[in-house]
Amino acid sequence: MSYPKIIIYNEEIEIAHQQSDVDYFLYGISEHEQKNVRVLEESGTYHTLLGKACQPLSADELGVYVKHYLANEGQCCLSKIQQLSPQQAFDLLAIN
Repeated sequence: MSYPKIIIYNEEIEIAHQQSDVDYFLYGISEHEQKNVRVLEESGTYHTLLGKACQPLSADELGVYVKHYLANEGQCCLSKIQQLSPQQAFDLLAIN
């Protein structure tokens, strides 16, 4: 399993640089809720925690989630972010 990954759950994202980051994120999330978690790979593929392919986010949705994450991290001047490809998301989050 390669890293980094973007973990998507409950309309928010988290960044996982290693398996322990995923474990930390999943702590306290029920098994039922874990079924709603998506993982975005740097290659642009989306899958569930079990590795099964799942519906990708639209470019608009990904843009909103990345913008929200960056705002929470204290970034400003985010108004130009509208639509993002997976590669652009990884670039903006500076995790590639």
